[in-house]
Amino acid sequence: MRALISSAGELRRQLRFVPNQLTATRLALIPVLWALALTGHTFWVGIGLALAFLTDAADGFAARRFGQTSPFGSKFDSIVDGLLAPSVLAWLVLLSPAALFDNEALAAAWLATTYASIGLGLIRFRRFANLHLYSAKVAAVAQYAFVTHAFIAGAYLPVLFDCAVGFGILASAESLMLQLVLDRVHERHGSLIHALGRAR
Repeated sequence: MRALISSAGELRRQLRFVPNQLTATRLALIPVLWALALTGHTFWVGIGLALAFLTDAADGFAARRFGQTSPFGSKFDSIVDGLLAPSVLAWLVLLSPAALFDNEALAAAWLATTYASIGLGLIRFRRFANLHLYSAKVAAVAQYAFVTHAFIAGAYLPVLFDCAVGFGILASAESLMLQLVLDRVHERHGSLIHALGRAR
C-alpha cells in the first residue's frame, strides 16, 4: 500500500480520474457497511452492497471508456476488493448465518479457498490475490446477487447460494494455482491457461 500511495499529492492526482473515484466510493462504503452490519441493519447492508456492485462494474467500464486505465487503478481496485470480500463473509456470519450453517461443507470449502488465496497472495507476493481473472468476474456477479438478495429479502435463495459458492470456489482455486505456478502475478492474466501460455 505504501508503494501504491507514495505521496498525498500523487493520491490526489489519481483521485481526479473517474474510475479511481468509483473505487474510492466502494472503499468508503466498507466502514459504513460494517457499522450497519454491527447494528443489525441487514436491509441497508444489502442496499450498500448493491451500490458496491454498481461501482465495481462501473470503474472498469469507465477506465476503458475514458482511456484511464493505469497500474494504480488496477492495484487500488484489487486492494479494495481484497478488503470487501472477507468483510462480506463476516457480514454473512453476523446477519444471515443460516445460509452458511445449512450448507456447512460447501461454506467451509468456500471460506477455505477464499482465505487460502488471499493468504497466499499476501505471503508470497505481498498483495491481495485479486488478479481480475474471468472466473473471478463471474464469481463476483454471482456472489453480489446472492448476498444482496439475502440481506434485502431477509432470507437466502439456495440456488443463488450454490451459484455464489460454486463460482467462488472455482475462482479462488484458479487464483491459488496461478500464484503457485507463476513467479510474478498482475491484474492482466485473464485466466490460468492464458497466463501459462504467456509464460512459455
